[in-house]
Amino acid sequence: MSDEKPPPIDEERAGMGGSPKKQSSFAIDAIGMTISRIFLRLTGFISNIIIARVLGPEGRGLISALTVPSQLAINFSELGIRQSTAFHLGRGLLTTKQLVPTLLGMVPIAGGIGIGAALLYFEFAGIADQDWTARALAVAIIPIGLVSAYSTGVFLGEQRIAEYRKANWRPAVASLAVLSLLAALGLLDPRGALIAPLAGALVAASYALYLLRRSAPLRIGFDRSVARMLQTKAFSYAASLMILMLNYRIMILMLSRYSTLDQVGLFAQAILIAELIWEIPNSLSAIVLSRAVNAKDEQAFSIKVQVLARISFFVAVLISIGLGIIAPWFFPFVFGPDFAGSGIVCIALLPGIAAFILFKILNIDLAGRGKPWLSMTVMLPILALNIGAGWWAIQRADALGAALVSSLCYMVAAVGYLGVYARVTGFSVFEVMRYRRSDFDMLMRALPLQKLRRNRK
Repeated sequence: MSDEKPPPIDEERAGMGGSPKKQSSFAIDAIGMTISRIFLRLTGFISNIIIARVLGPEGRGLISALTVPSQLAINFSELGIRQSTAFHLGRGLLTTKQLVPTLLGMVPIAGGIGIGAALLYFEFAGIADQDWTARALAVAIIPIGLVSAYSTGVFLGEQRIAEYRKANWRPAVASLAVLSLLAALGLLDPRGALIAPLAGALVAASYALYLLRRSAPLRIGFDRSVARMLQTKAFSYAASLMILMLNYRIMILMLSRYSTLDQVGLFAQAILIAELIWEIPNSLSAIVLSRAVNAKDEQAFSIKVQVLARISFFVAVLISIGLGIIAPWFFPFVFGPDFAGSGIVCIALLPGIAAFILFKILNIDLAGRGKPWLSMTVMLPILALNIGAGWWAIQRADALGAALVSSLCYMVAAVGYLGVYARVTGFSVFEVMRYRRSDFDMLMRALPLQKLRRNRK
């Protein structure tokens, strides 16, 4: 181990021995990421149909009650290291060869913390009481997920978007394959539904390590100076991500504690569909973060992000209207009559889900500037509101009450963060939100339609 300061980077800017890898265009990266996210969501959607049809609302609720705390534990155990890794590589502060041994050495430590936290919550909430096999399957994914998370931080820092994309969609395919096989054999129960994502996580971790080996030797070590640099920046990323994830999933945790698994299942299925709208920013978030940490002109880059935010919000509103119209018959038709109640829950969630897109995109810009902690100035009070108002609403209206409070909190958060973003970047709220014809002109120029036409000719 070494306490010496890492040497400055010269030609190893991206962690490789020569010049940086050639950067692909934003349009190509965006289209590829969007296709990948659509495929990812489609496989997840099919998986959820299988689980809902076979296990019903109560079984679906149990799966959510077990997997949501484990996912939160991964985010907590990750400690913001993925984003910090991308930041330090993108800004040329560390090389991949310096980072990889320490990243791999941190996995068992952080994974152990996450497993302990998840098991404590299961015991407190009485989830899968006495079924330690189900609990073990739920927490086994935590250290495996950390391997993938840390590796993708390297891909983002080096702007290896194509490899980041590949590492994301493969586990979903493996998970769906295992789930489908168990269902076909009549062996799908809650434990089987937990084995499927675990298999996907193993595929993801193996493939991420295979890709990572191209940049640096895979060896476990722990350099205190590297760890200190990562953790200093990671703390603010970790805290902000944890607060965000709690806001996203606090209602499932509270419904698990104060309502029934049936209500958990209805809410989980509704939010699964409502959050499909977030695929707009989620498809581009990795690209925006990767380019933000490498941006030389922050103001010029912020203008592009604002265009993306305005267009995404416009599209989200249109999708929300359409989804709200079909929701009452969509849920019972696709997931079964037992999920009819998810329709009204989904409708209640849509206004907040659409509004929160502004937060999700603008927050990536400030996170790329190394200021992820700014999101906490808004989301920490929102979390308190979510908990207080959510507890009150769940007592009176179960899943519907949770949805109404969540939607309200998302809208308040979007408005609040818009003000924070405007103050930090120097743009007025009016400038950030004012639609221009050039917004849509920029979108059309970004899409390689003309190039495709020329290729046809």
